[in-house]
Amino acid sequence: MNSINDNNFDQNYFEDTYFEKRVWITSAKTANQLYIFTRLYIGENDEMGKKTFSDLLTAISESETIPKTMAFWNNAVKACVEGSPLLEIITQIEKLGVKILVAGHALNKLNLKSSLRTGKTANHFDLIEAINQSNKVLNF
Repeated sequence: MNSINDNNFDQNYFEDTYFEKRVWITSAKTANQLYIFTRLYIGENDEMGKKTFSDLLTAISESETIPKTMAFWNNAVKACVEGSPLLEIITQIEKLGVKILVAGHALNKLNLKSSLRTGKTANHFDLIEAINQSNKVLNF
């Protein structure tokens, strides 16, 4: 093992290790909750509803308590695919330890299966299992 005084010491070792821990290890508490999203807005399908959805995802990513699972069904699967303006924040939520389920049937119907960039392709059995294992289910 190299010491700090060795000529072969990798100056980036500590920096890289810190970055890895900062990104992948969270101090957030996990609540045994399932959030189900079926559309790309909350409330009305207008700019305010879309902004509210985006703001909610941001709030989840910054919260001290995160849900155990988030499911994206129907048109909400579009949030998890390449080119989505919400992709970065959902990926960040997944890195915090939230299990992201994305409806495979919806991805197929919308011809988006190959564009999935975050989450796990799931079916209705996966959703039922997540519902049964959760203390609280919230549908948005």
